[in-house]
Amino acid sequence: MSRYAGRSRELGAFLRERRHRLTPATVGLPDGPRRTPGLRREEVAELAGLSVGYYTRLEQGHAPHPSDSVLDALARTYHLTEDETRHLRALGGSAPTQVRAEDGERVSASAVRLLELFVPPTAVIVLGRTGDVLAWNHAATVLFPGRLPAPGERPGPASNNARYIFCTEVARDFFVDWPEVADDTVAHLRSAAGHLVDDPALRALVDELTAASPEFAARWTRRDVRERVSGAKRLDHPRLGRITIGYEVTAVLDVPGQWLVVYTFDGSTAARFEKLLPEHVEIRPPASTQG
Repeated sequence: MSRYAGRSRELGAFLRERRHRLTPATVGLPDGPRRTPGLRREEVAELAGLSVGYYTRLEQGHAPHPSDSVLDALARTYHLTEDETRHLRALGGSAPTQVRAEDGERVSASAVRLLELFVPPTAVIVLGRTGDVLAWNHAATVLFPGRLPAPGERPGPASNNARYIFCTEVARDFFVDWPEVADDTVAHLRSAAGHLVDDPALRALVDELTAASPEFAARWTRRDVRERVSGAKRLDHPRLGRITIGYEVTAVLDVPGQWLVVYTFDGSTAARFEKLLPEHVEIRPPASTQG
């Protein structure tokens, strides 16, 4: 399958899913009995100012490269959020592709330098395009027990964000609001997928998680799209008990598709957490991921 055929097929699936979600009342249409949930194709085409035949081809994956005006009309019709609109544009080929599958996954050198600027007790990780942890500091090892080894050692499969959430029992106990964290994890991965339709690493990860976790599979088919850049998480930490951490996510500009994630604590928690850390903290990514 060509990269364009893959994008067109995923675009069609995204449009079908959004059409089924939209109710007639939301767009000012009579809400009478219907065979299936959502709107009919004819209704969407009329609302978006498209021919029924063309919209049908879009849903069937047979109309590659829709224009910006078509994508804008569909985004308005479906009341898409900013994150969803960016995803739609990526699938439609309007947004520039952020990451190429052949780029490999070497951690950004500038991200490693940024890691060195953060002092304990701040925990920092660098995430790759499919959620693999590429670099981290010792505070991150202590914050996420069982997920990351000491900095510089090779991380295991559970270091991947989605694998950690869906394939380890510790994560279900660790995150107080696990269902919400699981929703956000899949929505963020789905957002990245708009730029990675032809990436074999993403396809392999999704296939693996779909087979291993029915909860992942159910969320993946919903095609929710969301990018969280800041917020808070409640944790049940094995050494600190119930705590709340804040996080900020920043894109790494010199290597598209990588993210710097910074975790912070309130005053009393920070003091307790810092006591768990060694005095000397060495920061270096595994040799296989250095750029």
